[in-house]
Amino acid sequence: MKRKHLTHIGTHEHGANQSMEEMATGVKSDFVQLLRHHDFRSLWIGQTVSALGDWLATFALIALVWNRTGSAGAVAGLLGLRIVPSIFSGAVATLIADRLRRKQTMVFCDISRGLLIMLAAVVDSLVYLYTIIFLMEFFNVIFIASRDAGLPNLVPEPTRLTMANSMTMGSTYGTIPLAAAFFALLVVSSSPFLRSLAGGNGFLATHPYALAFAADAFSFLFSAFMILRIRKSLMGESLLVREKNEGEKHKGSLGFAWRDPFMRSFTAAIATGTLGGGTLFTVGVIYVREILNGSDTQFGFLMALFGAGMLLGIVGLQFISRVKAKGVIFKMCLLVSGGTLIWMALITVIFLAYVAALVFGAAFSMLFMTGITMVQETVPDDNRGKAFAAFHAVSRVFLVLGAALGAALASTIHPATINLGFVHLKVAGATIAMFIGGVLIASVFFLPLRSAQLSRGATAEKPAASEEFQG
Repeated sequence: MKRKHLTHIGTHEHGANQSMEEMATGVKSDFVQLLRHHDFRSLWIGQTVSALGDWLATFALIALVWNRTGSAGAVAGLLGLRIVPSIFSGAVATLIADRLRRKQTMVFCDISRGLLIMLAAVVDSLVYLYTIIFLMEFFNVIFIASRDAGLPNLVPEPTRLTMANSMTMGSTYGTIPLAAAFFALLVVSSSPFLRSLAGGNGFLATHPYALAFAADAFSFLFSAFMILRIRKSLMGESLLVREKNEGEKHKGSLGFAWRDPFMRSFTAAIATGTLGGGTLFTVGVIYVREILNGSDTQFGFLMALFGAGMLLGIVGLQFISRVKAKGVIFKMCLLVSGGTLIWMALITVIFLAYVAALVFGAAFSMLFMTGITMVQETVPDDNRGKAFAAFHAVSRVFLVLGAALGAALASTIHPATINLGFVHLKVAGATIAMFIGGVLIASVFFLPLRSAQLSRGATAEKPAASEEFQG
């Protein structure tokens, strides 16, 4: 009897290992097949280079503003201007993402952003610099809405859509270390190769970040070139047919996120979730310094672990999405993200905070990618541009509101220690903001996402009828 039992266990373990091997083979196959596809490869390479330039320019802008002002508020204003334009460009993007050809729209946005960042290399006024950043982010939302709406038309098989989104997001965040290295090499005043140029009276001596901005401009132009190489249309057949039919009127776009049952519930979920997540942006460093008694180095390590967690989530989603429906993954990631943020608000041990940052990063990236994929699979192509314009605009606007909420709580509530007998709880504005943020994120779990497709998992089919998915 014992021998039979051991044999059964061995067989079960072998089956599980074989299943993992099959999933790993499937993940590898999806990755390789997407890279072999000319159109997706062109878009992905262009976006990878563009992301590298974006982070390079972000580092340069932060350093430039800080060196000119020495003010953390000025740096915060710069970062705020990278989000606020969503209020305006989101509305514009809903009007054009499904009416103008997405390929030409993306090329126009890339060229516009490239020219604008070149101006940032020569202007001396912060007002002009802020104006340039505002305009760049205005075009950025329009570009992203068009790209995410058109991506499903470039993926050869709908089942590989999750991998396509993961590769896009992975290139966005995976280029940060490389961008940091390029930044160190391109800053004239500190680069070991260019330091000698800072001693003269030339242009580079007075504009030490010009080469970094020029590199970002090149990355935008390279991205535009790679998009032009795409052979297939980024618009589906229904949009192309409608474009030829001059007598057909376009549907109203600004209210699409409210009219469509899925987008109405999904937008509400995104708004609530990002409102909670935004609190972490402003209180992170305060949390490390006041609650964990850490240093700037430890704060940097905490954020590095958050980034590492995001990369782990990108990889892990490829396996989890093969055995779980996306609606289930989306809601479970909400619970994990919210619960982790609540946990961080209650702990005072920095090692546990490191673990929490890793978990939160993984859950956050899986949540974001799953949400994008659900929109791509659920919303028809002729309305997908509007959906993504609403998705990115709402997420950014509520991210700012959440950050403002966190900053207000952190500045008005001073740290205090509460003795609960068995534990001493350290309470401050930062931890209260994180606790509220975690509750807001987790509460989205209980919002019904109205779509039949969410309960079916990853398919390429159109939803037959709207119904509530309760998770």
